[in-house]
Amino acid sequence: MPAPVSRLLTLTAAMTGGVVMAMVVQIMLGRYGIALTGEWRNLSGAGGHFRAALAWWAMAGAAFVASFLIAAVMSRFSWLYLRSLRGAALVALMFALATVGHGAAAPPAEVATAHAVATLAALLVAMMMAGFGAYFAVRG
Repeated sequence: MPAPVSRLLTLTAAMTGGVVMAMVVQIMLGRYGIALTGEWRNLSGAGGHFRAALAWWAMAGAAFVASFLIAAVMSRFSWLYLRSLRGAALVALMFALATVGHGAAAPPAEVATAHAVATLAALLVAMMMAGFGAYFAVRG
């Protein structure tokens, strides 16, 4: 495979993995009651600023770190000899994501629109951070 195509595939796979990791972090934070929109109402309370910022920074940070690691591994190791493990790894990943996604709860109807807009904005930030992480891993 030519180098530019390989680099583009590495960047794309790393960014996708980073955004998926951001979604996993959002679901895990939601289990602990830390939501992207629910915290903005409690900013005057103790720790409200910290909990509000935690959700956004955790998603962006997880996307950056995951995409950096994925791109670093993909660009430095040859997976030619591990072809037989790809299917097993894909099945394991699918079951892991299904387990995490099973715990996701729908937001209440009165805040569903605000939750959807905040989630979209957070995923756009996570995608940008994933792009930075992937780029820094494969540059040079």
